[in-house]
Amino acid sequence: MVDPTYETWANAVREAADIVEVIGRNVSLKQKGKKFWGLCPFHQEKTPSFSVDSQQQLFYCFGCHKGGTVYTFLMEHDGLTFGEAVDMLATEVGIPRVQKQEKSGVRRHFSRLQAVMEWAQEFFQLSTNQYDDLFWQYLKGRQVSSEAQRRFELGYAPKSWNALSQFLSRHGVSEAEMLESGVVTSRERGGIYDRWRNRIMFPIRNHRGQLIAFGGRAIEPDQEPKYLNSPETPLFHKSTILYGEHLARKFWRQGRRPLLVEGYFDVIACHQAGLEQTVASLGTALSKEHARTLARYTKETDLLYDNDHAGQEAMARAFLVLSQEGIKVNRVLLTSGKDPDEFLREKGPSALAESVESRIPYFEAVLREHLADAANVSAREKSELVDMLKPFWKALTDPVEKSGYLETMARMLQVDQNILAQSFGFKQGSQHITPKNRHNMERIISKINRPSYDVYLLALLVRHPEYVGKVRETLPEWITEHALTQILDELEHGRSTAEMAGQIDTMDTNVRSLVLEALAYDGPDGGSRVFDDVLKAIKKQRDTARWNALIVRLKQGENSPELFREIQALQSSLVQDHLSRASDPWDAVRIGKEG
Repeated sequence: MVDPTYETWANAVREAADIVEVIGRNVSLKQKGKKFWGLCPFHQEKTPSFSVDSQQQLFYCFGCHKGGTVYTFLMEHDGLTFGEAVDMLATEVGIPRVQKQEKSGVRRHFSRLQAVMEWAQEFFQLSTNQYDDLFWQYLKGRQVSSEAQRRFELGYAPKSWNALSQFLSRHGVSEAEMLESGVVTSRERGGIYDRWRNRIMFPIRNHRGQLIAFGGRAIEPDQEPKYLNSPETPLFHKSTILYGEHLARKFWRQGRRPLLVEGYFDVIACHQAGLEQTVASLGTALSKEHARTLARYTKETDLLYDNDHAGQEAMARAFLVLSQEGIKVNRVLLTSGKDPDEFLREKGPSALAESVESRIPYFEAVLREHLADAANVSAREKSELVDMLKPFWKALTDPVEKSGYLETMARMLQVDQNILAQSFGFKQGSQHITPKNRHNMERIISKINRPSYDVYLLALLVRHPEYVGKVRETLPEWITEHALTQILDELEHGRSTAEMAGQIDTMDTNVRSLVLEALAYDGPDGGSRVFDDVLKAIKKQRDTARWNALIVRLKQGENSPELFREIQALQSSLVQDHLSRASDPWDAVRIGKEG
């Protein structure tokens, strides 16, 4: 059950916020008519189909069909929870916060765990003073500046089994809380001990800057493991966190492409070289969640992984994962050094920055690496190379790019391009607009851009609540199927579209999608002239679907009198519709627009 006090407060915050201003921070919007338009941040497009309606306080993309309130945008684009989105906007608009009753206990628990993490961070910072020589000797060896140490809040875990746990105990932290936050480990025979000893400590913060975990780098050469991260906790899920994201995301918003590296020191090295857009996954392969996070900010990403075999395999996996989210991937090539950190120490920051600027498309890098001498290998080896390249080529999303690479591969392999295209399952050829079909293009495009009859009917009802009664009489099953009973009741009782828009976030997914598209429709409606035709069109669609289902039952052997009667009734109705040659409702809409 939703706390009505919280819901009222959340609605007040939403109404006080300016959705155009909030979305305009991330999307370049231009006003056209009553709406603002821009390129959709949720899918790739060249022509703006993303609209923001300041009156209804809604956004909607006519391309990918994402839409909702300002809260929906912040949740989809910035990865916030609903509560986080409300809290953030409440702070911006200056409306005092109201705690959501049913989640207050959970929030207190999470806040307590975050407090434990902050106390642990305080301890690691204090230890840098106590072990100053050891700490700075190591960082200087890695060429980490004092400014970078402060920015990334690097600390030190002393060579002790209980120094941290004793420090936390003095702050009133229980053993259970220490274990749940992951800063200590339990002994087999009972008791606890500190998770990290004699390690450089890297605080790990989420995209909002909240401390949720730590990573520890061994100082001694024979110390294992070399890197030790926090375990999975209620605060920390490593497949969703990118190290350095809280620092890099503002640069992504400024248009810099995210630069992905492998390790903590790689991130720090790149930031020191002025590449503040750099992040890393946390000792794990790049996940779908990581890719989705990046897709909220960018359509193109650079990879700078280690030059060893493991690094190259990780980069190949990252390319496939990122491509699935529609992100174009580039590879940065280093002329020397195992990783960016080592390269920076050898060549300096300007050389690293130049290497990043000289990035090339990832698939092009693969071709350079594997097909440089492909013309001179055997036919079987060429076939093996083609099989190796297939998953990478198929991951590309741009058909023009794919076609171009087919030509390049055919030339480098010295094989027939058509045969290669068949092997890759690529249908070549193009369709040209000729005098024969040119006159149909406008009509075809018009049909593609039309909303469904369901959406159009609901859009009519929003504009003309007086039509609701007739829909109840003619299509009661349509109302039930789309779960629109309550919405139509409210329309009949004078509920405004603004009030309906305010409830978008609480609607079921299917209803929400239909209502969003109906509210976003801003074309002509044709009024009563087209309303009856739309009802007939929907009824015909439903009757046809029902008739087909009954025929299937008949073919399966069912032969009840009721079945025959229903088939005959539907067939009679459909024949009558055909004989009447009812006009396409959209013709009436077009005529109404022209008139």
